[in-house]
Order: sequence, then structure tokens, then C-alpha cells
Amino acid sequence: MSKQILVTGGSSKIGKEFIKLLPKNIVINNPKRSEWDLSKNKFNKKQLNLIKKSDKIVILHSKLSSKSHLKKSLKDITDQICINLTSIIRICEIALSTNPKARIIILGSESGLKGSYDIIYALTKSSIHKYVEERKIKYKDQQLLCLAPSTISDGKMTLKRKDKKNVKKSISINPKKRGIKSKEISIFIYKLLFEITDYVSNTTIHINGGKFSRM
Repeated sequence: MSKQILVTGGSSKIGKEFIKLLPKNIVINNPKRSEWDLSKNKFNKKQLNLIKKSDKIVILHSKLSSKSHLKKSLKDITDQICINLTSIIRICEIALSTNPKARIIILGSESGLKGSYDIIYALTKSSIHKYVEERKIKYKDQQLLCLAPSTISDGKMTLKRKDKKNVKKSISINPKKRGIKSKEISIFIYKLLFEITDYVSNTTIHINGGKFSRM
């Protein structure tokens, strides 16, 4: 039987690069965001079965807003919390409680560590990091990880940002003098799922080029 992998947010550059790396014997489930009501956390029977049957799950979806916090409506805030936090937790809880072999990788963010101009985005990412670190796996073959990259130089969120000066400043103070590329993250996700031991679990891996080193 072919193994199944579920990728949410697969239309992102990281998602596209990751899917290119997958072996041909893997059944790839890459639903469009319009097919999942992430803002309400409701999954139909087909979607629930998909989560339960997927041995590997890569969660890349998130929502970053350009509005200042005080200009957001209550619906804006609620939708963001649902998409960035509660929908992800729901997917993880379904998988971890029903599939003894579930291996899950979630894309977090440096914003969960240092904050962001989008306060809700930063707080939801911080919460996801904490969830991953504290949510004890039930079965020995399970894995739960979060990757928290710094500025993704070719990412849609970065390219759409209006505060170009802040992006340049963030890159300039990085010891690597560059942002990370989507392809680098996708390769790392692939290696974690297919090549590196599943003993690495329940941790947030910060991928920032040593940006916060001080000594």
C-alpha cells in the first residue's frame, strides 16, 4: 500500500519545492485552501479520513495581516487565530489520537520568538511553538516538530511586505547576511521526515543563521 502525505499550504513556495522532492510511491494530498474551512476548524468526513490516514503531515498554512492591530475587526482576529493556531492544533490532535505512525512538521516563525508588527500572527506562532514542545506523543513511532525560520527571502509573505526597510535591516544583522530560501526549508523538512531519526521530537527548531547569537 502506498504511503500518504498531507501537505496544507502546498501552494506556497516551500510547499511546491517540498512536493518536488517526494518519491513517486507517496500519495500526495495537497488540498487547496478553498477546500478547507480553516477559519471555522470544520472538517468533513473526507478531510477527517485524510488526516487519519496520512502517515506524514506537513502544515504550512498561515495568515499574516498587513493591518495594524487596532484596525482589525473582531472577525479578522478570530479568523487569524483559527487559521494560524486552532486549525493546526485540531489537525494534530486528530492525527496523534488516531494514527500511531503520524509524523507531523509544522512551519512556525521567528515571530513566535521575537514578535511581529502583526501581534496576532506572532502570538499564534508562539502558541504553536509551545504546543509542539508540550504535547506529549502517545505512540513511540510518532513525531511532532516545529520549524521556526527567520526571514524567508523568496517567500510570498516577505515579498508582499511593505516595510522593505525592516526586511533589509533584518537581513543585514544576520551573520549569514541573507535570508533563508524556501528550497532550503523544503529540503530540511524532507530530510527530517525521510532521512533523520524520529527521535527528534517535541521541539521547535530555530532556523535563523545564528541571528540571535550574542557572545
